[in-house]
Amino acid sequence: MSEPRTLLRIDRVSKNFGRVRAVDGISLDIRENEFFALLGPSGCGKTTLLRMLAGFETPSDGQILLDGRDIARTPPNKRPVNLMFQSYALFPHMSVRANVSYGLEMERLPAAEIRSRVDAILATTELVPFADRKPEQLSGGQKQRVALARALVKRPRLLLLDEPLGALDKKLRGAMQLELKRLQHEVGITFVIVTHDQEESLVMADRMAVLKDGRLLQCDTPHAIYEHPSDRFVADFIGVMNFVPGRADGNGVQATNGTKITGKVSATLSSGASAVAAVRPERIRLFPSPDTANRVAGTVEALAYQGLDL
Repeated sequence: MSEPRTLLRIDRVSKNFGRVRAVDGISLDIRENEFFALLGPSGCGKTTLLRMLAGFETPSDGQILLDGRDIARTPPNKRPVNLMFQSYALFPHMSVRANVSYGLEMERLPAAEIRSRVDAILATTELVPFADRKPEQLSGGQKQRVALARALVKRPRLLLLDEPLGALDKKLRGAMQLELKRLQHEVGITFVIVTHDQEESLVMADRMAVLKDGRLLQCDTPHAIYEHPSDRFVADFIGVMNFVPGRADGNGVQATNGTKITGKVSATLSSGASAVAAVRPERIRLFPSPDTANRVAGTVEALAYQGLDL
């Protein structure tokens, strides 16, 4: 099976604001029809990178190649790229249908084509029953779908999403994660989402990039990053991780209390060198006695009930 075609190439892109280097030499290949996530804490450079992809910022260095053409200095309205804002930015005085058709009308497309494309995207996003409603008559999830439909109806090569689920409550956010993933696969357009929410990236993304201080730390599938993080920051940032400091000892770590923890060793370390064992909570089980390998004696000090999780 051949490798998926690269749609977007970010080639050694940097962005300076005065003396601050917000994005520092990032290179990424984003594939056609891929759901890609830019993930990291506040100030990591993910939003600045997204704004450069949209055309709202110009790189200080590097190239942004879309279909092989450098668009780094192309105005936003001349790029086949759409941006869906966190606020959705719907026109409150317009119906759902009018909101969705607005961009096509500004392009002065034939009325029949506008009607056909709007009808199709309303059906795809399951908004047909709400076509005549105003935004104030919609739920948060419905507003989000209107904003998405308005972006998709223009058939961009690339859709950028800036924290699109941030305004939704937790339960609705979970449902919309699956909805966004379904829609992306159905329409076959490359999505690039910016988020600080690790769960969103793990659920929705085909691949994801973890950024910190303007630099790329790791780019891979969610499973690969979760199971094989490149460093301690990534391990701690993606999901929950327990760290046990100690000394390297063969295929594991000799903890400071004398217990040896064995597992997959991701680095070449000399025996006795400082090392840290990283253990996911779901890998931990409770046993009555610590008399076999990879068991640590301890005392349960508190319990917090969270359904299936402790």
